[in-house]
Amino acid sequence: MPQAQSFLQKYSGDRIQWMAVLIVLCFVSVFLLESQSAASYPTYILALVMIATIRHWMDVFKLPMMRLTVALLIWLCLSAFWSEPFEWREVLTVWSRGLLVFCFLVAVAECQLRGQMQRWMGKALAVVGGVAMAGALVNFTLTDPADGRLNGLGQLDTHVIAALVFGVVLVFTLKLLHEEQHFMWKLFAAASILLAVVCIGLSDSRTAWVSTILGGGTYLLATKIKDPRQLLVAVVSMVFVGGVLFLALVLNDTTRELLLPRGDSFRLSIWSHTLERIVQSPWVGLGINTLDEIRTDDVVHAHPHSLYLALWYQGGVVALGMYLVVLVLSLRSVLLRYETRDAKLALSVLVLGSSAFLLDGHELLDKIGEAWFLVWLPVGISLGLRWGGSVPR
Repeated sequence: MPQAQSFLQKYSGDRIQWMAVLIVLCFVSVFLLESQSAASYPTYILALVMIATIRHWMDVFKLPMMRLTVALLIWLCLSAFWSEPFEWREVLTVWSRGLLVFCFLVAVAECQLRGQMQRWMGKALAVVGGVAMAGALVNFTLTDPADGRLNGLGQLDTHVIAALVFGVVLVFTLKLLHEEQHFMWKLFAAASILLAVVCIGLSDSRTAWVSTILGGGTYLLATKIKDPRQLLVAVVSMVFVGGVLFLALVLNDTTRELLLPRGDSFRLSIWSHTLERIVQSPWVGLGINTLDEIRTDDVVHAHPHSLYLALWYQGGVVALGMYLVVLVLSLRSVLLRYETRDAKLALSVLVLGSSAFLLDGHELLDKIGEAWFLVWLPVGISLGLRWGGSVPR
């Protein structure tokens, strides 16, 4: 009892500590809660905490990267006004989501300064992610889905989204396995890594396979290579060798059928139809709320299957350009702080997310989901590295 009271006295007034807990709860809710509204409750609480403590973090706007990120969020929100059809309810929904993302970014960046989030995140994702992956594997075995693909639980209800988030869990557990000294945590991390590999493999998502290999490979290389320039050369070489191998396998009829049993999954047709619509308003986009489903050969596809094309569609060259610059600035931040463990982690997730969203994804501005894992988390860590003052602004 005295120990519990001592713990409460120590942490009850620690704002950063509770923010870190809320950030972890935001991610945990994605694994456990099927309702997106219910999963969003921790993000609402986090936003209220951030708004109530605004005086503590106003200096974040001194960072050019933060101002650019805010400009991107505002531009996407503004695009709701020229979306068709126009509805005030949808406009307010978009702006509220923009606020949630902004508050999350600042919270992650502020926790990064104190190293508080990192004490929770790796172990929390190893435990909760491991349980969620085990549950998904059991569900897959018992239900034997008709399409033969493993889906996740909670918000991870499609095979691609589940596999990509499991890929992030894999990177975090690789970090935990590499850094943790306690034998039981190492054992749990190894078990979570094995579960992630199995679940990602059973998802049958080629996008997840490739992006996870790139993200996980980047982290493994980063633990061995001390010079960031050498790492970039190694990653580029890995991509080149993988690309050549992929091309060789695709050119062979037998291996192509094994590697791509569904062909290109209508990707080329979807992208060409999306581009035809983008040319109607290439500079400012058609609006974030404009329906972006694509019809090809009497098949309706819910979105463009590329986050980059989706951003171009929604916010035009302006949105896509700002997003790419944010990614470049994030990359620069982690490379300049490459000696830190969290920089290596953020770099690996950035590689995973950036490659995955070439072939999938469509909502950068949404309630908590895969984009928060694959984009906003590493961007938030990068902001924290800049905010700390040791990275040029």
